Amino acid sequence: MFFAVFTHPFHMLTLFLRAVFLDLFVLLILRLTGKRQVSDLQPYDLLMTLIIADLASTAIADTDIPLLYSVVPILALYLVQQAIAKLCLKFSPVRRLVCGTPQILILDGVLQEKIMRRTNYTVRDLLDSLRSKDIFDVGEVAYAILETNGTVSVLEKAAFQQPNKRELGLEPGSAALSHLLILEGRIQKSGLETLHLSQSDVEAMLKKHGLALRNIFFAQMNGDGELHIQTDRKDRSRVMRFSEG
Repeated sequence: MFFAVFTHPFHMLTLFLRAVFLDLFVLLILRLTGKRQVSDLQPYDLLMTLIIADLASTAIADTDIPLLYSVVPILALYLVQQAIAKLCLKFSPVRRLVCGTPQILILDGVLQEKIMRRTNYTVRDLLDSLRSKDIFDVGEVAYAILETNGTVSVLEKAAFQQPNKRELGLEPGSAALSHLLILEGRIQKSGLETLHLSQSDVEAMLKKHGLALRNIFFAQMNGDGELHIQTDRKDRSRVMRFSEG
């Protein structure tokens, strides 16, 4: 079969020209949508992009399919997408229906359990997003908002915003990572190993402050021994910080 393909140079040329045409055509359509990168795409825009890619790839691979059978559906999808975009600009209810609304994941250093469960956004996902923004302690966050395109926007508390300590001529102190110790009432062994703690050490810390492991929703400790704890909703979702160093 491999050699049979090369016995039909006209067929190969047709495949080449179809691929070039559809590639340029799809690129033009995607540029007309005004989106420059995947992170900018709303869910509907991403769905449209995937369908366009599928339509184009089918037409490239199968020369028995007329090009118009791909070009027309792609143009139709583009026109529908543009119509929806115009409606979203004019009518906020349409935008909420198509794109959804931003969700607050952290409010004044407190993880919003109910919202995180509703959006299927885990604590680990949130910590990853914070670290990507050079924030290693939940307690430094005033607001963390899950945007409609899936990115997380973060506003730090005033005390942690610029200017930094060095610019003010203050003692900078030490920089220390925070490690997850407890998640939904369960000890996280990876955090214990990193901080060289045992489960009994953590339980002793909790007991010292009158807390029970089963009532802890989230707890992390940094390298300086500062412990950040948030209790679960049954315990009225309190947030506490203790220095154990």
